[in-house]
Parts: sequence; C-alpha cells; structure tokens
Amino acid sequence: MTLSLSAQQGAEITGISAQEAGTAGAAVSTGQSLFDASTNPATLLDLFGSRSRHPGAQHRFEILARSINTTTDVSTAGGSALMIDQPGAVGPFFGYASTLSDDVAWSLVFQPTLAADFSTTRLTELQIVTVNPDGTGGPATSNVPMATELTQLALEPSLAWRASKSLNFGLGLSIRNTDMKSSSAAEVALSDLQGDIPDGLAGIFGDLSWGELIAQLGEDRGADSFQATYTGEASSSSPSIYLKFGGTWQANRNTRIGFWYRPQSSATNLEGQVVVDLTDDLGNFVEALEDVLSVELLNDATSNYDFSLASVAFPQQAGFSMERWMTDTQRLQTKMVWTDWSNAFSDWTVNLSNPSNPEFVDYLGGDGSVDIDLGLKWRDSIAISTGYEIDVHPRVTLRSGIGWSRNPVGGSVLPGVSPYNQWHVAAGASWWAGSEGLADWHLAVVAAIPEKWTAGTNTVLSDLSGDQYDQSVVSVLIAATFAW
Repeated sequence: MTLSLSAQQGAEITGISAQEAGTAGAAVSTGQSLFDASTNPATLLDLFGSRSRHPGAQHRFEILARSINTTTDVSTAGGSALMIDQPGAVGPFFGYASTLSDDVAWSLVFQPTLAADFSTTRLTELQIVTVNPDGTGGPATSNVPMATELTQLALEPSLAWRASKSLNFGLGLSIRNTDMKSSSAAEVALSDLQGDIPDGLAGIFGDLSWGELIAQLGEDRGADSFQATYTGEASSSSPSIYLKFGGTWQANRNTRIGFWYRPQSSATNLEGQVVVDLTDDLGNFVEALEDVLSVELLNDATSNYDFSLASVAFPQQAGFSMERWMTDTQRLQTKMVWTDWSNAFSDWTVNLSNPSNPEFVDYLGGDGSVDIDLGLKWRDSIAISTGYEIDVHPRVTLRSGIGWSRNPVGGSVLPGVSPYNQWHVAAGASWWAGSEGLADWHLAVVAAIPEKWTAGTNTVLSDLSGDQYDQSVVSVLIAATFAW
C-alpha cells in the first residue's frame, strides 16, 4: 500500500541505484553509481578511481527511472475482503558528480524518496449509533472512503575526500519536503466532549458535559468514543534535513569495506487543513435527541480545522557493507543496516485547532481543539542483503541478490501504510559503453516475496485492528550513465 521508492530494501526510504538494486541492495561498498552517495557519500571517489569503468573521467551525469507495482489484498478481522485501488508508481532520479581534484569529489542528486497512492471504501461500525433507535440491533455501520497520497522529494549534495591511499571519507545532506493528502475515520474519546450541555437539557439531565450525557444515555452499550470522518492535506512547514557520514576502506587488493552513519533528521511540522465530519455517529445521535426533545442541538456537523503534526523526524541509521573480489570477473557483495524506527515514530500526536464551526467549540469546550494519538509503535529494523556480480563480457555485467529485513511496523496501521515484506530477490545487468560508447545502461528487477501479515490493535480506528495483509511488490529500474 505504501509505494516506497526503495522497494522496501532494508526498510529504507532513500532511493538506490540500479546496480545496487540488482544485488537486492548489497552493492554499495564501491561506488558504481553516484546514487550510492545517498547511502554512503564516501563512495563518490570510486566513480573516478583507477578501478572505475571510466578512469580519467572528471564528470558524471546519471538518470534513472523506477517503476513500482504493488499488489495488496486486505481482509478484515471478520473475513471481509477490501477492494483496493492501488495504481503503480514511476519515479525519476537525476544526479551529477564531478571531481575538484584527484582527492576530492562532489555530487548533487534530486530524487523522490517516498510515495504512496492508495484508496478503498471500508464498512465500519459506529460507536454510539445503533441499528435501531432504542439501542438494539447492534452498532450501525457506515461506508468510509479511505485514501492516502504521499510524496517526499529530496535534494542531496555530497562531498568525498581521500584521507589516504586506502581510506576515503564522505559527508552529505538530504533535504526533504513532504506533501500528504489523507481521508479516513478516527475514533474520538467521549471524554474530549467537555462542553456543557444547553440549559434546556441541563434542566432534564442535570449539569453534565456532552461526553457525560452521551455516556450516560448509552450506558448499556458501553460506548466511550464516537467516530468522525475526515479529509485533509498537509505539507512540511520546513524541509527535514539529514546529515550523512560515511567511509570506505580498501582492506586489501580484493576487499573493500564501507561504513556509514546517518543521525536522526531535523524535526519539522506537518501542517495543513482538514475537514471533520461528525454526521454518521455523533451527528445522528444528536439528531435523534432533537427529534425526541424538539430542540435544535447541531445545525452543521462539519467543520474545517487547522491540522498540525509536530516534531516529525525520520530515523537514524548505521550500516556496513563489503565487496570481495573472488576473481578478476566475480564479486560478492554484503550489506547490513540498522534503522532506528522505534524512536522516530514515538509520541506522534495530531492536533486539530481553530474550528471554523462554533458549534464544535460548544461540544468540545475550551477553544474547540482536540488531540489524536496516532498510536504508532514501530520497532527497529535490521536488514541484511547479499549479492553476486559477474562480468560475462568486457561490456556486460550480470547481478543477482537476496535480502531480508525485519518488518518494523507495529501499533496502529494508518490507511495507506502497509507492512514491509521481509524477503526480496533481485536480478540486474549492465551494458558498459566501452571506449567508443556514449552511455552505460543498467537494468534491475526487484521482487518482494509475497507474505501475510496481521495488524495488531489499532488505537486510531478499532475497525482496522486484526486486518490481514497479503502483499507483493515488483520494481523495475532503468538507468543511463554518462561520463566524460
């Protein structure tokens, strides 16, 4: 459901090169592409070294196109299958690298780092409205449209320098802007309805808040929340900025080791507007009260709100990679990555403020604002990839690879955010330009092996608890490299 442009390799959200993709994410120890600097900026110098395909070149331009097709089947805890609209995605990547001297190189990359396009309509159970007005028949149901559109674009400058004959270091930035559109439903606690009921109702029920009144009238149902639907969009208030540190070490003639560390990104706020609709649950309940008491209690069940998700930051990461030349034409690649998702998604709480409808202030009390805990409780991810490369011809390289990553998704699952598949396999090839050619061409295919995953308790919308996902992902990458 989330179309990550990493094809889930290593639970990562950064784009990778076609060469790296062809080994399931492993080939990043010796820079074969300037996009490898997105992971380890120290690899830039390898693009211009004596073992590169273009020794003596001082400039490099790369363009990459990546398509991703995700197929997801979702079944509810009750066994109902959802109809998912999930179009494929295509992401363009551009990059330029150049040398400043024999020992210094730099690059600038523009790439999408995250994307999603998902929609479905889901039958949910309301919290306080029942099938029959007298409270019998069980919870009433509602068809809720759910959709997520997510785009994150990054501009990434990198610099690498040679510290010694066998040791390179690199420093980089990733400057990312995020845009999101979302529609779904959320459950709001009755205890948030702190506004006092009107004097006319107080004369009948006593001095109660709206939340206390509804809980009292629905005591036999045990309702402690109500369902509200929403549609909104938000963008980063300022770009999220990553620092990236990396190094490569030539341990011996046949062994190259890479290592990198990326601190947690700078925090930003996702800010925007959302339309909240109380009609289906609280609105229908209040309408029934109006009919019984012949009073007007809620004229408009919708309101615009300012949306803010404060202090959004993306995770720190550390990684290790190794390339081993077995012969002059065969190489083994290995990569291990740790990503600190557990701290990145802690305490994510949405604040809705400044309601345009003053009636919402009457119900909620105070200034009419409300906080919703997203309930994200992701855990750290460990990823391991192994790849093999063979030069079957001076101008042809073939690749393959397999990778495993721990699924980090825990806690509430938001519509459009799915689990990562644990296993993925890959294959790829390069056609090298040679002395008279214009461009190197690269192709890779990555497939996330289908698997089933069951969601836990969802604190945002209980109807999503226990959903079972069956997901597969196929990604195709085509790249061209120009060196001069």
